[in-house]
Amino acid sequence: MTLQDQLQTLGLNQKEASIYLASLELGLTSVQNIAKKAQIKRSTVYELLENLIKQNLITVIPKGKKRYFLAAEPAHLSQVIAQKQKTLNQILPELEALSKVSPIKPKIRFYEGEEGIKSVYADTIKEGKDILAFVSVATAYKSPLIDFLTQQYVQQRTEKKIMAKVIAPDAPLAKEYQNRDAKELRQTKLIPEKDYPFSIEINIYGNKVAFMSFKANELMGVIIESKEIAKTMAMIHKFFWEKLR
Repeated sequence: MTLQDQLQTLGLNQKEASIYLASLELGLTSVQNIAKKAQIKRSTVYELLENLIKQNLITVIPKGKKRYFLAAEPAHLSQVIAQKQKTLNQILPELEALSKVSPIKPKIRFYEGEEGIKSVYADTIKEGKDILAFVSVATAYKSPLIDFLTQQYVQQRTEKKIMAKVIAPDAPLAKEYQNRDAKELRQTKLIPEKDYPFSIEINIYGNKVAFMSFKANELMGVIIESKEIAKTMAMIHKFFWEKLR
């Protein structure tokens, strides 16, 4: 994860993060220099600098008729986070009260990128129920998540004694995957790849169904929480499972 990505997790958008980093590198500087360094239009930089000034991440220093800008020291970010946490703690009781008013709760959650996919897997661990899965081993293992999948996730799942029953397209990588079943607390059955060349992963656990795509231009996950959908997907899994050797 780049510095820009990490700053975005702290609440800055992509361009604000770029402007802050550019200012930090340049020191006391002009809008023109910041725009050039961040590769953002000057008019946009002016607008976003105002946002950063309000967050005390940028300071304005007048010199004659011109204004120059100076990025706050990185240590100041901890103060910004502390203030946001304080604000959240103050409004949290009211937010929770609003949440309890409506009987209808969100049932679908969307996740994007590598961290999003990791969040989907984390939910399967948190749920703690055995998993019925359709897994495209070849697609998943060629993704940027290979180390996470083969090391962290498998270890977390086995430590919590969560059994996985996996149906996967028959391919060399899938056979290697199947050979590790006993060690990785899993049962795998292979399905003819030419007839069922699916490339996503589906996890059915508890009352939830998670769909994950590992393609570079579509790295995303969706969790649907529905007893009826999970029950139906489990029946589909059972249908194939009982027909496979």
